[in-house]
Amino acid sequence: MMTERAFTEREGLSGRPWYKHMIYGPSLYNDYGAEAYPGVDDAIQTAKKANTSESWQSVQHEIHRVARVISQSASVLSGGFS
Repeated sequence: MMTERAFTEREGLSGRPWYKHMIYGPSLYNDYGAEAYPGVDDAIQTAKKANTSESWQSVQHEIHRVARVISQSASVLSGGFS
C-alpha cells in the first residue's frame, strides 16, 4: 500500500490535478485507455506539436516528476519509509 501511494503526487497530473497517480492514468490524447506515464506522454505530444524550448522543458520536468516517485517507491520497498 505504501509503495502504491509513493507513485502519487499531491499536485496531480499537469492540467488534471484530480489524477494523482504518476505511473498510469488517462492521457489527454487517448480517450479510451490508460497510458503509462501519462504526464510524460502528454508533455511529449504537446512538445511535438509546439516544438518550442519551453514545451521540451516541460517534458524534462515531467520525466523528473516520474523519476522522483519511482525513487520514493524504491525507498519504500527497501524499508526507507514506514
